[in-house]
Amino acid sequence: MSSKHTYLSHTADIAFDVEADSLEELFTEAFKGWLESVVEITNVEPSDELDIKLKSDSLEQLLVDFLNEINFLLTVKKILCLEVKKIEVNTNKFLMRVLLGTVELNDNFILKEEIKSVTYHQMEIRQENGKYFVRVVFDI
Repeated sequence: MSSKHTYLSHTADIAFDVEADSLEELFTEAFKGWLESVVEITNVEPSDELDIKLKSDSLEQLLVDFLNEINFLLTVKKILCLEVKKIEVNTNKFLMRVLLGTVELNDNFILKEEIKSVTYHQMEIRQENGKYFVRVVFDI
């Protein structure tokens, strides 16, 4: 597994490029970029699990929906998703199922940024030479 995300300089937004060997790794790495953007990570283990199923009209919409869903859980439900335990992406039907390790948000977490929304700006999931790439932009 050789996935990574690289932050970019972006005015009034947070942006990063993701590179991965598979779509599942691409979605997982985008999740990690979101997590690093919103909270200062400490040595906290998930205390619960959450199973999420999503259906969209495209892979890009599926990724936006996924990231917006975990952001909603944080900002509204006060549930912090700490890790992707299992992920399945169906490219034919634009379906995904993800099992997340979660914890209730508490004073032990230092929030860095409040993300208003995940945007479609410059988002295009593409495959080149056996790798998947995408740019993710968060409106803050």
